[in-house]
Amino acid sequence: MRSKFPLPSPKKVKRGPGGKPIRPRYASTELGIREKLFVAVITSKGTVDTAGASLNRTLAHYVTKITFFMEAKGTVPPGMGVVSFSDKSAHLLPLHILKYISDHYAQVFDYYLFVSDLTYLRGEKVFDFVSGISVSQDVHIGAPNRYTETEFCGLDGGVILSQSVLSRTVQDLDWCMTNAHSNNPSVNFGRCVLHGSGVGCSATVGGHEYRNYRLNDFHFDEDISTLQTQPQFREALAIHPMPNDLTVYKLHRYYCQVELNDTQHQIAELKDNIIHLSKYTPGGKESLSWPIGVPEPFKPKNKFDVIRWDYFTEENIYFEDDFTNVNKLSGVNKLDVEEVLATAKQKLEKKHRAVYKTVKLVNGYRRFDPTRGMEYTLDLRVSEGGTLSAFNTRVHLVRPLGFVEIIPLPYVTENTRLTLVLPVRAQDKKGVVGFLDSYAHVCLDSGDNTNLFIVFVYEENRPAEEDIFSSLKSMISYYENKYQNGAKIAWSSLTLTGSYLSEITLMDTISKQFNLDSLLVLCTVGIELSSEYLNRVRMNTIARWQVFFPIGFWQYVPHIIYEEKPYPTTIEISRYSGHFDINAYDHSSFYNSDYMVARKALAPGEELTSDLFSMFVNYKKIHIFRAVEPYLRHKFTNIECPMEMPKRLYDQCLVRKMESYATRAQLAMLVFEHKQKQEQEAKDLQENKKEDY
Repeated sequence: MRSKFPLPSPKKVKRGPGGKPIRPRYASTELGIREKLFVAVITSKGTVDTAGASLNRTLAHYVTKITFFMEAKGTVPPGMGVVSFSDKSAHLLPLHILKYISDHYAQVFDYYLFVSDLTYLRGEKVFDFVSGISVSQDVHIGAPNRYTETEFCGLDGGVILSQSVLSRTVQDLDWCMTNAHSNNPSVNFGRCVLHGSGVGCSATVGGHEYRNYRLNDFHFDEDISTLQTQPQFREALAIHPMPNDLTVYKLHRYYCQVELNDTQHQIAELKDNIIHLSKYTPGGKESLSWPIGVPEPFKPKNKFDVIRWDYFTEENIYFEDDFTNVNKLSGVNKLDVEEVLATAKQKLEKKHRAVYKTVKLVNGYRRFDPTRGMEYTLDLRVSEGGTLSAFNTRVHLVRPLGFVEIIPLPYVTENTRLTLVLPVRAQDKKGVVGFLDSYAHVCLDSGDNTNLFIVFVYEENRPAEEDIFSSLKSMISYYENKYQNGAKIAWSSLTLTGSYLSEITLMDTISKQFNLDSLLVLCTVGIELSSEYLNRVRMNTIARWQVFFPIGFWQYVPHIIYEEKPYPTTIEISRYSGHFDINAYDHSSFYNSDYMVARKALAPGEELTSDLFSMFVNYKKIHIFRAVEPYLRHKFTNIECPMEMPKRLYDQCLVRKMESYATRAQLAMLVFEHKQKQEQEAKDLQENKKEDY
């Protein structure tokens, strides 16, 4: 009989030149370190957008990976990973899932959970459950038996397989398909696992019990008060079946509140234990830091390590950075201050058992301590109603740092082909020559997997017979003829209406000239190209997952920061030579397919008032990586802010322009020297007049 599921061939060791085996890129691959939990949800075309969507929203952020499987194609809600099969036999669906996992994730995870979409899972509890089981054990665990074959577990409450059990099960899937006589998918699944691994399903493993609760005619509002008194319901990891998706959300909210109450109770117990044990420590109770359980404040080793306090009121924040004296509180800063004041009022009312009519901020100070979080010191004017009952008080608050979580990302390599997109206007002509020389040295000479695409931007009212970019086009032809190693330089032209070129208008013009899988890197004349920066772009830009907007280092005016010529040819990162411009979004990298999808979400006409960063932010379905990039360095450029720019971008451009010249101290010294020069010239003129007289 012909095999329906051909067995995978044994893996061959990859060998490089000389016969030496090629080591994996990551140590986790070589050491066999796997992810923790893969959840396979059995759904259908009729329930994927209701029961499936509710399970995805309540479970996905707790487990390592979740994928939905159904027997036929249908409408898929956004944000869900769904796999469909051509075989429409529902009772064979679990076997097709086993085949799919063996092809794609057989060696990736420690545990695999198979469950119906009519089940509610307490994600955090399930993850903690599998984390407490030794990976060396053969695990086949699930819900209590509901079938005549006592060794089988039902998929309604979930079935968990260890990697060892799964790997033995998928070796003989042909037998499973041949002997799948039952119309119940749970029976076919259980029989397959038992035959392949020889391990029957049980409710406990290693002293850990997989608790589940089966509901009968469940109505949340009517039955929850009774069920919450039952220990089996309170301790259950899986509850099934769910009558509808609204019940799933209500039940999830209930269990979240239960977890919150338990967490607060545990925090109170830990505080009491810390206080009790502190008297046995060398410093005694006086050594306790506040708040209890939060690391003590950072202690600077020298004057350069001192963390600065920022002063703020309810309207403004003062000396927030090195470039501004006062800024209006807005956005997240405004929300932060409002939340801190509300918390302070709540704590004061609880402490003094009073209700205060007004709590007015007199002085506010805050700083970010990397060891504990954001600290606040507030001077408050508190009033119960009348002016005679008002009093002043000082409070201290801490917003502790949360749990640091490592987010798994798709695998990327440094071999991806890049396409640098360089828009060039008339005022950029001088800088393009240096850019082409740098590109030839960094990319063409080394054979880097990089292409360059130059967009010549013409003004609308230019003479038809005059081409201001003719010399640059000749240079491009020279480089194309000189280098024949696969790295290409191409160009296109664009006629600009007005003096402002929108990034989205630029991309709309050129994006159709590239494949969807092209990795586009927007750059500007003046960038200091380096192989390190290009590799960082490759690693930080992930198709259908992440776009990259680096914060580069922009050089100050050379004749201000350097005393004499010739100026250095390279840019040194120093507070006196430039700054990391947090308002610059000129450089970005993304896949053309991600741009196309995000572009469709913009309303008609919105491309003229938006930029690429705002477009991806509003799209909300792809991660935006925004971070300081020390390998992105940019020579000084006179920033122009056309009046045609949208107001938000125009104001942002003006801030960039003001901060682009030099530091405060350097500008002050320049003004001082200029004033001294004027006084000396006036003095010399006066002396010359006396001599003439």
